[in-house]
Amino acid sequence: MQRLEVEKISNFGGHTEGLYSVVHFNDNGKFYTAGADGFVVEWNIAQADQGRLVAKVPNTVYALCPLIEENQLVVGQNTDGIHLLDLTSGKEIKSLKLTDQAVFSIKRFKNELFIGTGDGWLIVVAIDQWAVTKKVKVSEKSVRSVAIDPKKEIVWTGSSDHLIKGYAIDTLSEVRELLGHENSVFALTVTPDAQFLVSGGRDAHMRIWNLDGFIETQKDIVAHMYTINDIVFRADGKYFVTCSKDKSIKVWRTEDFRLLKVIDKARHAGHGTSINRLAWIGEDIIISVSDDHSAAAWKVAGL
Repeated sequence: MQRLEVEKISNFGGHTEGLYSVVHFNDNGKFYTAGADGFVVEWNIAQADQGRLVAKVPNTVYALCPLIEENQLVVGQNTDGIHLLDLTSGKEIKSLKLTDQAVFSIKRFKNELFIGTGDGWLIVVAIDQWAVTKKVKVSEKSVRSVAIDPKKEIVWTGSSDHLIKGYAIDTLSEVRELLGHENSVFALTVTPDAQFLVSGGRDAHMRIWNLDGFIETQKDIVAHMYTINDIVFRADGKYFVTCSKDKSIKVWRTEDFRLLKVIDKARHAGHGTSINRLAWIGEDIIISVSDDHSAAAWKVAGL
């Protein structure tokens, strides 16, 4: 049996309210956090006490999207659309008012942003034009998660109406609907080999959907005690992590979707409140952000 050892290597404090987003750039140890206080902060794993304030935005941030080649960051705000930040200068370059509801998810594919909003829209923004080029009404409820299948060029959405829908990237025509979750779909990701779509939701279930054909749920796993907030794969696709309102992080093996490790407060001095988002940096570093206002870095040995 594969045995993993977990070490908490850093804690990152400084935010004044709960954190809802974390992203990283190119596995270089640098990452960005944001949440209810509107602060966008740059951190380095090696220097946990030296966070750099990149920007302060007026409202809660639920979504960040890195533009790696441009060294820019897209910030999705509650009630105020998206903002484009230059990370070298820390200045806002552009903004775009999309909705008076929350922006819950932003994903990049090529030169477009795919954005899920609280009023049920999937909105496409061309990065170079910084303008809306396409949009489709996905649900009468919130679109909580967005994932990209780069091989089949399909964008997937998970919504508070319990449904997962797939749309052709070029036309936004609906190509598939997946039924199974019994509550809001908060987490959605495509495996790096594009074979599976993995979803998680308020029903605490993780579902694995086979994208090679029209087979419905490949697996249905009761993965946590409460809402699953995020699902993130290591770059090579061999392992992934989930996090939950139940205050735990879980490490899984993709080959057989086997649970390998639970990281929690009792065993690892983990977060004491809901863990909302994750990032996987390099081979063995996991970053988590929580309602407890902090981020943490975990080193996982034995992968």
